[in-house]
Amino acid sequence: MSCVPYLTLVLVVIMSLPIGPAYGGASVQPTGLLDIEEQLEVLDPSMPEAYFTLGEELAAEARTEQDYKLVQRLYLITILQSHDQPNGATLAASACIALADTARADADRRVLWAIARMLDPRYSIRDWSRSTDVVVTDDVAFETATALGHIRSGWGSRAVADLRRDDVQRLIRRYSALITGTIQQNILPELERQAKEWPCPECRNDRVVTKRHTGRIERRLCYTCGGNPGPEMTPDELIGQLRFESFLLNSRQRSWGAQVAADLGEPMRDPEIGDLALRFGVDPKRVLYRNGQWVEPLPTESHEDADDNGESDSTTPEDAP
Repeated sequence: MSCVPYLTLVLVVIMSLPIGPAYGGASVQPTGLLDIEEQLEVLDPSMPEAYFTLGEELAAEARTEQDYKLVQRLYLITILQSHDQPNGATLAASACIALADTARADADRRVLWAIARMLDPRYSIRDWSRSTDVVVTDDVAFETATALGHIRSGWGSRAVADLRRDDVQRLIRRYSALITGTIQQNILPELERQAKEWPCPECRNDRVVTKRHTGRIERRLCYTCGGNPGPEMTPDELIGQLRFESFLLNSRQRSWGAQVAADLGEPMRDPEIGDLALRFGVDPKRVLYRNGQWVEPLPTESHEDADDNGESDSTTPEDAP
């Protein structure tokens, strides 16, 4: 049997694979869109709806943190460039709702929904047909909090089974920001890694090991865990996990002292559109994508000239996304 038809089929399959220019350091198009670089470079801040449309297309196929960061940037630019334009409030409100769907932190989602309601009164009407909050049963919340406790105490093997459950994984992914302090980082892979490393492979969490030395039997602190099994954690990491567990177990501090200690007496503030860029870590001035970086428009030249030159007055262009 000739192998020519087989080789021809292989070549056809290989040539059909999506290969395109990279963005943000990625070597493969995460969205499967071959012309992603071209679409980013033709975006113009005078037409914010184009940012929103591209953001929706990329959000439908986003898989990695890099993908979601790019989608969030596109939505954010849409909001900042359209909210103060004539008839732009509706577009900005829609971008707020879309951005809220990509946010991990509940506080960010609440702020974005509040801004959407201010921009477009239609979002002020409560939709009783569905709930926007994740329903967490007491059993799942308790088992998730217990799994984190097992990992901290060095009994990670007891948490492995719980971390494999779909309901526990969804809960951790949804509220990872309570542990990490950032909306982009998913803490689940790190918890799974820590769970597999403990108990201590040397002393099995007995904290001491028995050694025979010059005919005598001595008991010494374990050389691997130092008598303190469990992953090393910074104070911020420990506080983050306790904050997460407190939320799951519905702990409520009602004293004024506890509230001041929690938020340092920070006053309640109305949601502001101008605060969104800082909240999501995006420079609001860098709205043009040139040569793999987000840059500021040139102050004395048109966007067409900036496209031709591929330069920016910014001395520190921001890497994509």
